[in-house]
Amino acid sequence: MTDDQGFPVLYYHRVSPDADPRTGVTPEQFAAQMAVLKKLGFAGTSLERALDGAGQGEGSPVVALTFDDGYEDNYVHAAPILESFGFVATIYFVAERLGKRVDWTGDPLWSGHSLMEASQARDLVSRGFEAGSHTLTHPDLAKIPDTLARQEIGESRERLSQELSAPVTTFCYPYGSFGPQHPAMVREAGYRAARTVRRYRFGGRPDPFRMACRPVSGRMGLPRFTLTMLSYSLGLRGGDVP
Repeated sequence: MTDDQGFPVLYYHRVSPDADPRTGVTPEQFAAQMAVLKKLGFAGTSLERALDGAGQGEGSPVVALTFDDGYEDNYVHAAPILESFGFVATIYFVAERLGKRVDWTGDPLWSGHSLMEASQARDLVSRGFEAGSHTLTHPDLAKIPDTLARQEIGESRERLSQELSAPVTTFCYPYGSFGPQHPAMVREAGYRAARTVRRYRFGGRPDPFRMACRPVSGRMGLPRFTLTMLSYSLGLRGGDVP
């Protein structure tokens, strides 16, 4: 049994030797997790490609790999590891913060970390990675006026498309926070899907603008990661999930 979404979605933040376990994983942890996916027969891909290919034909089950915020360490550490396994991923960029540092929170766990340069993001796109939108400035959409929310959602797509010379078709809600009106705004802005931070509900109704996921951080040990993905693997192949 698996979620009606059709494929699992994992989401990460940082991949760095100095990543706090609450905010990310080390490159060694990340490589071990990708090795588990490969051993279980998963094809690690972007959300866009997973939406295009999930459930079509025979072959490996897919897992969509997603990263929030667009940290520079995703370029330096995560991307080469992904490519070594033949995987790609979706990176959700904050459009007005390319090449800057995290400034949308005062929490020392998150603030001050370097974000990817536009040139680095373009390079990843040229290598098959997907660029998604994480708004213009990373606000909590549920706490700002609707006019500003529409701007954050729509203008970020336009700006990233121009800056990265690539289509931007999927969106990610900052902090996983959104109101009942926001999925419609995302759809009207021209996106095809939006990822939340909500976990899977087996048997839940699929909604491409409220996509579920499984967060991964350094607090998730490899045995737990393996069991989680084995459960998805069995479900996608019609087996019983333990």
